[in-house]
Amino acid sequence: MSAGPRTESGPRAGRGLAALGARHRGTPALIGQRLVQIPAVLFVVSVLVFWLIQVVPGDPGRNALGPYATAEQVIEWNAARGLDGSVFERYLSWMAGFVTGQWGTSIVYGEPVRELILARLGNSIALGLFAFVVLVPLAVGVGVLQARKEGSRTDRAFTVGLMSLASVPEFVVGVVLLIVFGLIFPVLPIQSGDAVGTGFLPQLRAMTLPALTLALGYLSVLARMTRGGVIEATGSQFYRTAVIKGLRGGELFRRHVARNALIPTISLLGVYLGALLGGSAVVETLFGYPGLGELLVTATQKKDIFVLVAGVMLTGLISLVALLITDVVFTIVDPRVRFTGRN
Repeated sequence: MSAGPRTESGPRAGRGLAALGARHRGTPALIGQRLVQIPAVLFVVSVLVFWLIQVVPGDPGRNALGPYATAEQVIEWNAARGLDGSVFERYLSWMAGFVTGQWGTSIVYGEPVRELILARLGNSIALGLFAFVVLVPLAVGVGVLQARKEGSRTDRAFTVGLMSLASVPEFVVGVVLLIVFGLIFPVLPIQSGDAVGTGFLPQLRAMTLPALTLALGYLSVLARMTRGGVIEATGSQFYRTAVIKGLRGGELFRRHVARNALIPTISLLGVYLGALLGGSAVVETLFGYPGLGELLVTATQKKDIFVLVAGVMLTGLISLVALLITDVVFTIVDPRVRFTGRN
């Protein structure tokens, strides 16, 4: 009796399934570890920020009531808002309210801090996602082009341009874009605040200049990282083997270059995503965009304690979640990554 055709249900298939399971087995444990670490990190951040705010010169009551208010009026104003007593007592009172959703009232705006910050956070997330969508294809495209033109005039020209761009502060890039697209070619609005909430297309036009400013600020590093990854991948043994086997064009790049070349870039993307979603104080202030970064600048100037601490906590949470997502993506993209119980 002749044997039938061999299938992959034998040892080879078993090894494949075992390798696949081992690849993702540590992911739930990794997520669990990070979910335990995130509250601990946020607790340390809250203690440091709350203490630093207290030691900064200035009195919230005096800032709110003005220089002509009496000392008794300032004391009463601070007491009514829980700003009297020791630093430890104020911190415990604030923390008890924060974890229960009672974030206090803004000293400057006179509005509930929770509603104020969440509204501004939504604006910053919209701006950050727009900037991220602009940044990633642009950086990857420039990096791949440089790698394919390695050593040529095109590569050297892009290198000089990117290094020059990296040395220019964000607010300078923003001012140049304001002059070019706001005055010389007035096709985009200069101030973004008036268009927020007026509809998708008007708000998208208003966010274009600040989003482009944010994207250009991170373009140089990401493009250079992509260039280095592509050059390393195309010079590897597995790439040469794929070429010998006859792979060409898009399939060769997609299967043997892109995945390996973009692995080092993913870590930077996670960091930048957290920074973009958390809001950029400089860019939002420059363009008058009502985001979280612009709100925190005002809170710092006016010593709006409750707004400042809650805003820093949220931006820290966003950054930590972005790093968690980055770690999870590593386990999917890079088969060499293994997470064990010792991590």
